[in-house]
Amino acid sequence: MKILFLINSLKNKSGSERVAIELVNKLVLLDGFKVTLLSRDTNKADAAYPISDHVNVIALTGNLYDFYKKLRKHIVENHYDNVVVHNMGKLSLLCTFIPEIKKLITLEHVSFISRPKKIQFLSKLFYKKIDQVLTLTQNDKVQFDQFHSNVLVIPNFSPFPISATRHNDSKQIVTIGRLTDQKNYIHLLKAWKEIYNSIPDWKLNIYGEGEHLQCLTDYIEQNSLQNVFLKGVTSNVQKVYEQSAFFVMSSKYEGLPMVLIEAQSFGLPIVSYNCPYGPSDVISSNKNGLLVEDQNIQKLADAILKLASSPDLLQKFSQNSLLNAANYQPEQILQMWIDKVFKG
Repeated sequence: MKILFLINSLKNKSGSERVAIELVNKLVLLDGFKVTLLSRDTNKADAAYPISDHVNVIALTGNLYDFYKKLRKHIVENHYDNVVVHNMGKLSLLCTFIPEIKKLITLEHVSFISRPKKIQFLSKLFYKKIDQVLTLTQNDKVQFDQFHSNVLVIPNFSPFPISATRHNDSKQIVTIGRLTDQKNYIHLLKAWKEIYNSIPDWKLNIYGEGEHLQCLTDYIEQNSLQNVFLKGVTSNVQKVYEQSAFFVMSSKYEGLPMVLIEAQSFGLPIVSYNCPYGPSDVISSNKNGLLVEDQNIQKLADAILKLASSPDLLQKFSQNSLLNAANYQPEQILQMWIDKVFKG
């Protein structure tokens, strides 16, 4: 079976790139699968994460129209059984204009309702040309069910096995993600401003890079915030998780956040806004973390302070995070792809 995976880019160390690469790396090890990973700008040497030697990696450069022409030619010449689009909003729409695709599948990485109204409108018109829509959360499936008849939930899987050890004495809080408007780290800094004096032995580490770096740096300096660090990109995310006490998320919207699944694999409790969609699929509030009223800075601050101030709660949530992490291990998720997508 020949499968083509499409993604805009593989250069950034972010969740969608990690999902795409982990999926092809696992799939290509199975008998009977020939896998190609195609992007608009990235060859194998430039990819943010290691790609298996058995995966064919292609970059088709140029503007959107050039990319479309090259992609259509490539698909016509290679006769793929399945084309899977890692979609952030527009790439799947482009593929609906390629009639030579045998089976077109779109994996939706961000929530439908978070997209521009124009993209939502066009999706409702053109998604009838897509054979199968895969969502990461049940809530997002409900949105696509309104205009598509073949929608399936398949969550991301963790690239890490479930950790056998925990650093229960850590006093470091971590978040990982692009420094963008979506991740909304300015809210996290405003929440930290409310509480850091109450927990002076705790640190907040923010990992990632992006266009909001300067405004976040300015906010930290202008408000003389202590014990918060913009750490940039890490080359050893496993070590970061191992050295942290819990994870915090302040996003405006998500798909199914890869970082939450990864964090739970290391037994990290999670404090997160209950944004659309994703956190509520991973977090059972007061069981393995705390779900906070969406975009309420004071309640985010209160939840962080509550967890940092309660070793017993941290221990309880950590144990339950490890139990929940079993739902996101690769074997069962990969089997869903095989049974319900490629052979379905």
